[in-house]
Amino acid sequence: MNFVIVGTNFISDTFLKAALTTTNFTLYGLCSRKITTANEFLKKYPKDSIQQTKVFHSIEEVCADKLVDAVYIASPNHLHAPQAIQCLNANIHVLGEKPSASNSNELKQIIAAAKRNKCLYMEALMTTHLPNFRVLQDQLPRIGKVRKFLGQYSQYSSRYELYLKGDTPNWCLAEYANGALVDLGIYPLSLISALWGKPTSVLASGIKLATGVDGAGDLILTYNLAENTKQAVISYSKICNGDNISEFQGELGRIEIEFVALLMKITLILNDGTKEIISKPFDDNSMKFELQHFISLLEEGKTESQINSFEFSEQIMAVMDEARKQIQVVYPADEC
Repeated sequence: MNFVIVGTNFISDTFLKAALTTTNFTLYGLCSRKITTANEFLKKYPKDSIQQTKVFHSIEEVCADKLVDAVYIASPNHLHAPQAIQCLNANIHVLGEKPSASNSNELKQIIAAAKRNKCLYMEALMTTHLPNFRVLQDQLPRIGKVRKFLGQYSQYSSRYELYLKGDTPNWCLAEYANGALVDLGIYPLSLISALWGKPTSVLASGIKLATGVDGAGDLILTYNLAENTKQAVISYSKICNGDNISEFQGELGRIEIEFVALLMKITLILNDGTKEIISKPFDDNSMKFELQHFISLLEEGKTESQINSFEFSEQIMAVMDEARKQIQVVYPADEC
């Protein structure tokens, strides 16, 4: 498959390192506005891996090339939707980095374009594709009726230092559709969305920076079900560190997770004193699993993932929309 990577930031690096271990992947092109940036990115890799790679300077150039099969979009957040729609309209399949769009309205436009053009679109949320996600699903019944999920992802951003000195790094800019929720909070949110679906209610609070984005925040999601009312409490931050331990609490015990984005270590702790590490060894190429799934969908001629489905992305985006509304974080796309 001829892939083009759109964007040259660290996540593109992580993606390419994983992709080069995957079958049926060819780095056909790299899309970057500056040729110097593209060359700096490519020179980190063995020439035999990327020797035929083309450099595109705009998404329009990518869409005009009939040899492009698929794109991985890792550009700034506010460009995710318009670039995905352009590619889908050019009959190019899209693996779009999270968040899929700035808001639910943009996501609906992406999905409409995918359906209209009979192309595959999938949001690149990796957690649901990790082998330990299946382990978690299988082991949850052991803690009985699950009542609560505590999800934490708090990681101090080195670029916050620039903000404190008066600079404005991209993650601090509302015009780039950024902030701590869509960058870090989305990971525990996506995990619980995959397992529990749509919440009955959303309560959000946050710490807003002067630039208009959230530097930190908390969500309380309630799931009012006839037989089992549950609650998810999600805490996230880019302006302070946390231990990043998450856990599911059930009536017979709990399951503890280290680093929720990657499910690095999962421990079962039962009320009777049983303690057992249930996770499988961690693979550094964590992004390869979502890419392998995406390529398998292309090979099978499918246009929607059964794992990161349209409904899955819509549920996550709806929660983030409501949370941002309550925290009063507004993106330019919200006003369109």
